[in-house]
Amino acid sequence: MVFFLLLLLSGLVLIYINVSPVLPGRRGKLLALGVLVSIFAGMSARGTFVGSLAVAFLSVWLCQALLLYIPWGVFRVVRRVVTRRALDGRSVMLACRGLLVATVAMTLGLCAYGVPHNAKYVLHETTVNLPAGGFTAVFFSDIHVDPLFDRAKLERMIADVDSIAPDYLLFGGDLADVPSATLDEWGYDTLFKKLTAGAKVAAVAVNGNHEGMQEFPGSSPNDWMRKVGFVVLDDSSACIGQACFTGRTDFQVARGRGVERRPLAELVPVEVPADSGSVQTVRPWILLDHQPKGIEPGYSGRLPDFALSGHTHNGQFFPGNFVINLVWRLAYGEGVLDGVRWLVSAGVDCWGPPVRVGTDADMWVVRFVR
Repeated sequence: MVFFLLLLLSGLVLIYINVSPVLPGRRGKLLALGVLVSIFAGMSARGTFVGSLAVAFLSVWLCQALLLYIPWGVFRVVRRVVTRRALDGRSVMLACRGLLVATVAMTLGLCAYGVPHNAKYVLHETTVNLPAGGFTAVFFSDIHVDPLFDRAKLERMIADVDSIAPDYLLFGGDLADVPSATLDEWGYDTLFKKLTAGAKVAAVAVNGNHEGMQEFPGSSPNDWMRKVGFVVLDDSSACIGQACFTGRTDFQVARGRGVERRPLAELVPVEVPADSGSVQTVRPWILLDHQPKGIEPGYSGRLPDFALSGHTHNGQFFPGNFVINLVWRLAYGEGVLDGVRWLVSAGVDCWGPPVRVGTDADMWVVRFVR
């Protein structure tokens, strides 16, 4: 968290340094301050249409700006070291104006392509072989309902789930960026009830880091998800029908509550038969954990048969889609983490800007077969 804050602060300083020379004197400083204020004002008004629109545009622009401002800054430093003199003020002003125009143009281009592309999602299929299989699940993550969210996408999800008729609907966290009362006001309680009703056995959900941002008096994301039909597993396990599920509390949710996540050894599902004693379950064990960080260090017990995560958005848009694999061991798709077969979704929607460039929004149909 400290590293992230330092990185953010460094980025904002770089923005100020490169925007302020665009106009001479005090006007340039006011312009740079206005940009920074707009970023924070948009974040504080995230629940409004105007605030969400500001966050969407400025998030994309900030990425493109840093992409150009960092090499420009390196060039200026290297040139000064080599020539022992700085660029004159007019050259800096013209260069910064050109960079500002270029970054705005790049942002507009990404939005023009990425917003319509994000309105669609890809329905992937995968098969998992298990000793005790024979059921189907639809998995999705990161829907991020906010003022810019396209309700038509949720209606298409409902239609797809009804058509597939899965045994289980599995949700990997980050449902909304607005309070629970706002979701009711906008009518999403009715839509999500239709979505969860499409599961023949159960709809199972975990919280994500954005649920941690919405946990405050008068807003309980977990309770809201339960109200619309999800079985919410919050560092807990449940055996339902043909499978057992463990849902981890997200790291940020736990941090916000001031608690540690429970050890995985305490969450291994067990079945209690009619006679005395308990026996470890023979049903498939499926793990849901919003962030794909793998199994906790030091764990040596039974491993889950399959695990699912979201959170990464597969980088979402340029340049994130190129650097995301440097951040996560498994940033997207199917792979193995700490000996467990793992699936990471790119998310059915986006946080902040509803922009997809170089990635696809997705849902997954997972067929568990014997």
